[in-house]
Amino acid sequence: MARDNRGRAVRRRARRRKKTSTGRIYVAIVMLFMIAVMAIQVIRLYDKNQELKKEEATLQEQVDAANEKSEQLKEEAEFAETDEYTEREAAEKLGLTYENWIIFRQED
Repeated sequence: MARDNRGRAVRRRARRRKKTSTGRIYVAIVMLFMIAVMAIQVIRLYDKNQELKKEEATLQEQVDAANEKSEQLKEEAEFAETDEYTEREAAEKLGLTYENWIIFRQED
């Protein structure tokens, strides 16, 4: 009888080892799958981040251009309020001049 008990114990241990090794294999497969899915997501997020950085740079250039244009328009508006602008426009568009001005005309 002692032999039977030993044989049973050995068989039980073998079954336990087999169960534990298959369980470990399943866990390893699931973990590898999860790692692969996470790696794919990281790659997608990295690509999306690069696209957004390019878009941000483009938009920043547009903002800078708009700010520069705005500054130019402000300067033009300030110049339009000066006497020099009024005199120039009167001379060019209306042909008005001061008495002491000498007009040079180019012949065609």
